[in-house]
Amino acid sequence: MRSKVLQVQKLNFRQIIKDLTFDLHQGEIVALMGENGSGKSTLAKLLTGLLPPASGQIQLFQGENLCPWDKFPRWREIAFVGQHPRRQTIGASVAEELGFGLLNLGLSRQAAKTKVQDLVQEIGLAGKENQSPTTLSGGERQRLVTAAILAMKPAFLILDEALTMLDLRAQERILSLLLQAKENTGQLWITHDPEVASLADRLLLLKDGILLEGGEPEVLANMELRRSYGIRLPRRSRNRAKISNQLLGQEEQPLVLEWQEAVYGTRLSLDKVVRAGEFIGIMGPSGAGKTTLLESVIGLNRPSSGIFSSCGQILTKANLSALRRRNRLVLQEPGEYFIGHTVYDEVFYGQKKPRTEREKTANLDYLLAHGISSELFYRVPEHLSGGERQRVALAAALQTGPEILLLDEPLLGLDGPGRELINKSLSELRDRLTVLYVSHDLEEVLEHASRLWLVENGQVTLDIPASSWREHWQHWQKAGVRVAAEVAQDS
Repeated sequence: MRSKVLQVQKLNFRQIIKDLTFDLHQGEIVALMGENGSGKSTLAKLLTGLLPPASGQIQLFQGENLCPWDKFPRWREIAFVGQHPRRQTIGASVAEELGFGLLNLGLSRQAAKTKVQDLVQEIGLAGKENQSPTTLSGGERQRLVTAAILAMKPAFLILDEALTMLDLRAQERILSLLLQAKENTGQLWITHDPEVASLADRLLLLKDGILLEGGEPEVLANMELRRSYGIRLPRRSRNRAKISNQLLGQEEQPLVLEWQEAVYGTRLSLDKVVRAGEFIGIMGPSGAGKTTLLESVIGLNRPSSGIFSSCGQILTKANLSALRRRNRLVLQEPGEYFIGHTVYDEVFYGQKKPRTEREKTANLDYLLAHGISSELFYRVPEHLSGGERQRVALAAALQTGPEILLLDEPLLGLDGPGRELINKSLSELRDRLTVLYVSHDLEEVLEHASRLWLVENGQVTLDIPASSWREHWQHWQKAGVRVAAEVAQDS
């Protein structure tokens, strides 16, 4: 079979993509990196036909044969896995989602059923074949969508931050599937993760809509290049003696959250307390119950048995609104719950309209301080990149002055500068807020956390001071929690 090539020539879209030219071949993996807002997701939409280019060409070559952009069935040739898997599932069950494309390719029902059984084993969803995709965690849905699309054997696959929601074990499963598919599927991996990019055959760098051929991924060892393109830098775990000293006497602080033998169906069982001023890093594999835990704090989930109370008040329908004013949740996919027509409206939703120029200026300064540039102030949130939406969501949550901040993978989709900005904000908030921070990455939380919880199979299996994380190395490794090599080696 002759290899196919996706050829992009002088592609332009508004002021976002500028005269962009490159080829993607079957049998190769290309990593695309760059800052938030540089045009990566827009390029993905152009390649998959979700947006029409303003000018330029996208063509498919099979050997010497040319197939113009408007002549070949893009849905069969070019597949896409985005940042938000919730939007990409159509099946009523996991099995139906995996089998849909197989049946459309002409497999018999029995052959499709056999293939589905193999797939659920490969992606760690065995036993969940009859569950609705809506019951899965974000990471589980991402695995499901990726496997369902790979099963259709597309000639090209565009992955837009599709590995970011996954714990280490789940990421390894999907990477294994992607590498197995490499021979017949050319792949473009849009990522902020240098470790993921290092597995690619070559690297493309995008800045302000302009593309640079980066060469082999080994160039990521160049720290100046990483700074220039917003690629996150290695971070060493810092000496947390100062934090430990601040927590002396922590047990004298009042209780702000308490679960007393609280059971949330089959997803979570909890018997824990959180005190004012604590910063708890919550880690564990996809589907373990981490997001359910955060949602319980704002009453999105109520215990089927046991008691949950916040600031001494047991959760009831009557006090739910007051609870949600005190406790603010920033989810993995902030674009799913935005209600403002513009970024400004979203961040200051519910605030009285500024009456003076000074008040308005203060609002604009607030946006700038949270890394939201002036050209984004009045843009529709849906048109932002994933990382930009994440910054808007956090700014909106903090603007209301919560007492407890709940963060579900807050660095998801953020470039290097975006991560630094969020970490700076968290450092400044340590003395004013109680924080529960969910992550798959130990490195993300070590700088700030006072305690660490490991959640597995709906239970907190480990509850330790952050300073003693090394003593439980095997727990993190077994649970698939990511630990960067430079953190593991740092003393």
